[in-house]
Amino acid sequence: MNNAPDLPAVCLDQFGVIYVTGADTRTFLQGQLSLDTGRLTPQRLELASCNSPQGRVQAVLWIVERSDGLAMLLPASMLDATVARLRKYILRAKVKIDPAGERLVAYDAGVGDLLARTHAEVDGVSLIGWPGAPQRRLMLAPLVPGATHDPAQREAWHLADIRAGLPQVYPQTHEAFVAQMLNLDQLDGIHFDKGCYTGQEIIARTHYRGAIKRRMFRFAAACPPPEPATRVSVAGTHAGDVVDAAATTDGCELLAVVNIAQADAALELEGIADNGLRRLG
Repeated sequence: MNNAPDLPAVCLDQFGVIYVTGADTRTFLQGQLSLDTGRLTPQRLELASCNSPQGRVQAVLWIVERSDGLAMLLPASMLDATVARLRKYILRAKVKIDPAGERLVAYDAGVGDLLARTHAEVDGVSLIGWPGAPQRRLMLAPLVPGATHDPAQREAWHLADIRAGLPQVYPQTHEAFVAQMLNLDQLDGIHFDKGCYTGQEIIARTHYRGAIKRRMFRFAAACPPPEPATRVSVAGTHAGDVVDAAATTDGCELLAVVNIAQADAALELEGIADNGLRRLG
């Protein structure tokens, strides 16, 4: 691995980090996440969902195995609720789940040659090849005095995530979607051969019966970015919901879960001017 970039750097403060430690970490998370924790290695960034018993996604998590525990990235707005949700199921398991706080912060480490979804740790600093193009690098390191918060750089990262088709769940869309609606199966975020976990029955049934009728697609619009959960309609009929959106020079790009049969129809964002959607990709 190339040496980690010099600090201070630009914080990606849209991310929060959950730290999971303890002898039963893998066993505990095996029963809570769509990821087969037996596949975790220090060399790879993994994707998972945390779900309700009804199979609805409560959080989307990016996970790396570090020398001192597992670090799980998610939107900062989902941090406290997800920590509380996971702690409810600890019972007698030897596992500790805490917000990382200043102990571990996400930074934009610039563009580099690190392969997507790879991870390496040097001297307590994690460098991650983030999915999408250009090949971005995300760094996890302690908060450094003088680290900057650049809204423009944060938004550029957000837009790149949209263009890479990377889904997220926010408070507005908590339990709004089944995992396959967010394309988590196509992104290797669901392992169907791992056995039972919370929500597994519904997610597996949807997979094996081929019952998925809605999927996430990428669109462009001439309006400012709509909020997550903004309704998408066609001819006045509800067709789907916004997952995530980011500004562009001429409007916005967004991810929305819509009926597959209506993905190329004349879709509109409800309650927004200049609301026509144009499908991308």
